Amino acid sequence: MKKILFILTMFMCSTFAEAQITTYDDFIRASENILIYKDKSKGKIDYEKSALALSEIYALDKHNAVSRSIIYNVPEKTKDQIYLEVNDWFVHSFGSGKSVIQLNDKESGCIIGKGYVNALGSNAGFSNNSDAAAWVIIRIDIKDEKVRVISTIQEYEVTKTTGAGLMMLGALGGVNAAQPPRIVKYMPNECFPYTKKEKGTGSKALTLAHCWIVTMFEQLNDAINNGVTGLEDNF
Repeated sequence: MKKILFILTMFMCSTFAEAQITTYDDFIRASENILIYKDKSKGKIDYEKSALALSEIYALDKHNAVSRSIIYNVPEKTKDQIYLEVNDWFVHSFGSGKSVIQLNDKESGCIIGKGYVNALGSNAGFSNNSDAAAWVIIRIDIKDEKVRVISTIQEYEVTKTTGAGLMMLGALGGVNAAQPPRIVKYMPNECFPYTKKEKGTGSKALTLAHCWIVTMFEQLNDAINNGVTGLEDNF
């Protein structure tokens, strides 16, 4: 418990501008130590407890989005070398579906991608079901021997559909029982870290969005140091 509190305090004291900045290694180390909480009795993730912990290390920026900034030190690599690896990673990671590269400026060393993260969390009941997704912005700024990555959970999308119970009533002749799906959009500050009304969906969305961001950071870190495929130096 003391270790957890120390790490939380370290992150809370590292706030800088609109986002919190740490090194990549510190971020991964903290994630491993304080996230993700699990309910030992059920053998499952405790999403509510995890979301509360995440709210301590993520920051709401001036646009009411959930942001985090990470600094990578890349010794002995030039800006151009890093740019090639990062650009290659973006092409592989944001080249299909709803995820897109929004800006790619080699001269300034800035690449921005917008990722759509589906199936973040669901909440099923008799009367309705809720499935959450999120739009996440990944911005990368590149210098000689250094990279800054800013992840921003920009918006949640919750698809609400009629629950199985009401659909059954509709099939049996109930009036207006089954309704078409509708999409409700939330700014992160409207449900940070989750709301009482949608506690299950909201806590899962924040927790699993964090897991997606950690995965992206791990892949990016590996790409910068070893290339996307690991075969780039064999030509």
